[in-house]
Amino acid sequence: MSVGQFAWHVHDDKLVEVLTEPIEARQEYIRLKKPQNEIDTRLRLLKPVVGELPAAVIDAGRAVTETWGAYIEARRADVKGRAYVEAMRAYAKARLAYGQVLRTHASEPNSELNILHAQECPDCPWDGRSILGDTQ
Repeated sequence: MSVGQFAWHVHDDKLVEVLTEPIEARQEYIRLKKPQNEIDTRLRLLKPVVGELPAAVIDAGRAVTETWGAYIEARRADVKGRAYVEAMRAYAKARLAYGQVLRTHASEPNSELNILHAQECPDCPWDGRSILGDTQ
């Protein structure tokens, strides 16, 4: 799975996200840094999206990735002026838009997004907020 592709449950509180690093890096981070009682659930549900996501989710997710990349570049270049601030604002705006798109698509039980999630993540404890439920 390569950077820029979508995966389910990259973070416990996000249904689907664009990978910003190889999935193996996230798996290793989970093994090393997450509480023992969360590791099995996180690793079981962290997986690439195989089917077709709604176009709006794809577009909004890619906008987050692109603006994140611009922000990182500005930070690496130590650009603290206007470019850095603009990159930070663009990223924040893209994240908000992505969250809204996900909420819209996830709010309907029979939405394309929820149907795909149910097919690709059977027995998933996702409750609309997290995959961890009471284990947090």
